[in-house]
Amino acid sequence: MIRGTDKSFVAQLREAAPDGIDVFLDNVGGEQLQAAMAVAREQARFVITGTLSGQLAAAGTGRVAPVVLDSTQILLRKITIRGYSADDYPQARDEWFRRLADWCRSGDIALPHVVIDGLEQATLALADTAQGRYFGMVVIRL
Repeated sequence: MIRGTDKSFVAQLREAAPDGIDVFLDNVGGEQLQAAMAVAREQARFVITGTLSGQLAAAGTGRVAPVVLDSTQILLRKITIRGYSADDYPQARDEWFRRLADWCRSGDIALPHVVIDGLEQATLALADTAQGRYFGMVVIRL
């Protein structure tokens, strides 16, 4: 469930997308991915770009993000799941950072973030992030 609500992820997704999901971009995994799978339409496409559920887990190394998916539904609804990493296209990295910086400066895009001063605060910032204190990106200014 999403903090501050009694509704499950599935209920919230069904409310937001009553006709189902055609495309799902996931950088979390875990129960969000399970919920999206439950609401997916036939021939839905899923792109996995991150695994924050594993990286922010209270236990473990952060290198795994297990999730249980109903493979029967994947088969019957012909759902495509594909992993994507920016490392797949290193030649596009410089262009992406240039464009993102331009969009942020112009106000065309605003990324939620918090800036924490000092490397000595990094451990506390990570703990606060895992506890949901921050929304968006956390930047440690050296």
